[in-house]
Amino acid sequence: MVSRADSIGQLYYKADTYSDFSNAFTKHPVTRELVVLKNEDSVKQAVKNLILTSVGERLFDPFFGSDINRTLFENFTPFMAEDLVKYINKSIRLYEPRVNQIQITPLDDRDRNGITINILFTLINKPDPIQLSIFLKRVR
Repeated sequence: MVSRADSIGQLYYKADTYSDFSNAFTKHPVTRELVVLKNEDSVKQAVKNLILTSVGERLFDPFFGSDINRTLFENFTPFMAEDLVKYINKSIRLYEPRVNQIQITPLDDRDRNGITINILFTLINKPDPIQLSIFLKRVR
């Protein structure tokens, strides 16, 4: 089927739309359906899930995830920060094809006994930068 815009000779571009369910599985107050995350929010959730998943945690994809859990018991040093950046960059490059131009900045947060990771990235179809901030702390 040819659309009217194609038959006239005009070209148009439809941007890719990414969607995913919210991790909280909350219901929309009016429609009572699951809340759906769109575009940037969907990709931000996917990147966060990827980073927080340990390698070997997923049953049928044992290499999915990142190795950041290895560094959470160590003191924050420039070498540990470099390892964090390397682990996160590797996992995003391998498993998130929608993300482009990654900049990762780990920050020591001694007051809360953790590490704040700021990730600045763009989507492959949008040049606007997206900021994601993740706070990591050891649970046990």
